[in-house]
Amino acid sequence: MIAKHTQRLSTPLHRGRGKGEGLSPLHRGRGWGWVCQRRVCCVRHFSSLLLTLFAATIAIAQPAPKWAKKARAAVFSIVTYDGEDKILSTGNGFFIGPTGEAVADYSLFRGAERAVVITTSGKQLPVTHILGANEMYDLVKFRIDAGREKLTTLPIDTTGVEVGQTVWMLPYSTSKQVECPIGKVEERVPAAGQYHYYTLRLPMTDKLVSCPVMNEAGQVVALVQKPYGQQDNMTCYAVDAHFAASLSIGALAGNNAALRAIGIKKALPPTEQEALVYLYMNSGRAPEEYLELLTDFIAAYPHSAEGLQRRATLYVQSFRDSAHLQLAEDDMARALELNPNKADAHHTLCRMVYAHATHHQPLPYKDWTLEKALAHIDDALALDTLPLYRQTKGDLHFALGQYAQAYEAYTLVNRTNMATAATWYAAAQALQLTADTARTAEVVELITRAIETYAQPYPREAAPYIWERAKAFVADGRPREAVMDYNLYQSLVGTTQLSAHFHYQRSQAALAARMNQIAVDDIRRAVELAPDHTDYLIEQASICARFNLMDEAILAARRVTELLPDYPDAHRILGVCLGQQGKKAEARAALQRAKELGDPQADGLIERYK
Repeated sequence: MIAKHTQRLSTPLHRGRGKGEGLSPLHRGRGWGWVCQRRVCCVRHFSSLLLTLFAATIAIAQPAPKWAKKARAAVFSIVTYDGEDKILSTGNGFFIGPTGEAVADYSLFRGAERAVVITTSGKQLPVTHILGANEMYDLVKFRIDAGREKLTTLPIDTTGVEVGQTVWMLPYSTSKQVECPIGKVEERVPAAGQYHYYTLRLPMTDKLVSCPVMNEAGQVVALVQKPYGQQDNMTCYAVDAHFAASLSIGALAGNNAALRAIGIKKALPPTEQEALVYLYMNSGRAPEEYLELLTDFIAAYPHSAEGLQRRATLYVQSFRDSAHLQLAEDDMARALELNPNKADAHHTLCRMVYAHATHHQPLPYKDWTLEKALAHIDDALALDTLPLYRQTKGDLHFALGQYAQAYEAYTLVNRTNMATAATWYAAAQALQLTADTARTAEVVELITRAIETYAQPYPREAAPYIWERAKAFVADGRPREAVMDYNLYQSLVGTTQLSAHFHYQRSQAALAARMNQIAVDDIRRAVELAPDHTDYLIEQASICARFNLMDEAILAARRVTELLPDYPDAHRILGVCLGQQGKKAEARAALQRAKELGDPQADGLIERYK
C-alpha cells in the first residue's frame, strides 16, 4: 500500500525529467537523473517527500523579511516596443545603480526599438541606453532616464549563496504589503567562469521571470530565468546578479550580434581608450548615427580633443553646408585649445580644409582654400617635422600644381623609414609633371623603388605600379622593357581581367619595340573587347596596313568611317589600302572625301591613283 501511494504522488511531479524536459538551458541535455520512478519505494523516501512539501508550504506563508518593504521599489515592470511602436514584450527587471542602471532578461529586448519601465509607484521612465547584453545567459543591462525620480537600488551579493541556504524571491508589486516566496538553493554550478548558476526550490511562474532572488541580508543574488519546457512550479533557475551587473559595451561591440539585434541606443564603453576604439570601429555608420555617437563621446569626455576633431571632420565630409562648416570650425578651435599636441591639431584642420577645397562639388566658405590648408600644414611642420605632415604638404603642392615643391616634399618623406609605395610613386608623378622632361629615367627609378617595397614574387597589390612603370619605360624610350612590364602585369591580374586599353597600350609598346606579332595580336584583342572604339579601330587599320594585312585594315577603316563619317584619317587610310589592292576608283573616292574633310596629305595620294 505504501508503494502504491509513493508511485501515485511522485509520477506527476517529476514527469518528463528523464528526457531533460522542464530544465534550464544549462541543465538540458546533461542526462542528469532527477528522480528514479520505481514501483517500490522505501518508507523513508516517502516520508522525506511529504516533509519537504509541508516545509515548503509553511515557508511560503512566512512573513516578508524586514528589507522587503523598501527593496520592493527597486523592482519594476518593463514594456518594449517594436519599430512600429507596437508592444513587443512585457516583463520584469530591477535597479542596481543610482544613475538608472538596471538588469532584465535579454529576450525582452530582442528586436526592440524603445522601452519603458514602470515603477511600483506607477511612474513610466524611458530606457535610454543599452549597457551590455549576453544572449546565451539571457541577460541585458541598460540605463533609464530617471529625471528627478529618486530610485531604490538593490545591493549585489558578489560571493553568492551555497547549496542549502535560504533565499527569497522579490516580485514586482504595486502593493505595500509584498509577499516574498521563500526557498532553498538546491544546486550551484559555475557560469561564465567566475559567476554562478542556481537551481532553486522556490515557487515559480512566468510572471516572475527576471525578478531578483535575495539573500537574508537583503542583497540580490540572482535573476530568475525563463523556464523551458514542462516543469513543476516549485523549481526555478537563476543566473548570478553579479554577472548581469558586470555586462558592458566593449570596444569591439559593434560586431556583437546580441547588441545589433536591439534597436535602442548603445552606451559607450566604460573607458576613454575603449570608447575611442569603439568610435573608430563604428565610423562606417550612417553620418547621422555616427554624429550622435560622437556627440555622446564628447559629452562623456569633454576634455578629449580627439572627439571634437572627429566630429569636425564628419561635419566637413558629410554635412556640407555653411552651418555645419561653422560648427566644424568651432569644434576645431576648442580642439586646438585642448590638444596638447598642437601639431596634430593643425594637421587635422589642414586635412579638413583640404578635403573641403578639393570636393567635387565646390562650396565657397570663408577662406577655406588650398592656400589656407597649406598655411595650417606649415604651422604643424613648425612644431613637428613628422613624415606624415611632409606628405600632406606634398599633396597640397601637387593639388596646387606646384609640382617641383611637391616633389621636394615627397623626397623628404622617402628619406625616412616612413617611405611607402604610395610616397615613391607620388614623387614619380610630381617629377613627371615638372617642366624638366629630361628626367624620365629618374621617374622610372622612383616607380621601381615603389615596386621594390613589395617582396618577390610580387603580389597583386604591386600590379598598378608595374603598369605605371611600363608607361614610364615607353616615355624613356625603352619599349621592350615596357612590354616585359606589361607581361608581368598580365601575370599578376590574370588574362581574363585585362581591359581593351591594356591591349592597346601593349600594342603601342610592342610596335615601338618592333615586336610586330605582339602588336598585331594586341590591337586585334583590343578591338574584340571594344568593337566600336574608334581609336582602337583606326590603330588596327594603321598597323594592319603597315604589315600588308589589307583586308583587315580595310574592314577596320570602313567601320571607322561608319562610326565617324567626318574623320579624315579613316578615309585616307581606307583610300591607301584600297589603292594597294588595285581598286583605284574606290581609292580616289575615299581620298577625295579625306581631302574635303581637310586632310593635307590627300592631294598627293589622289595623284598616285589617277
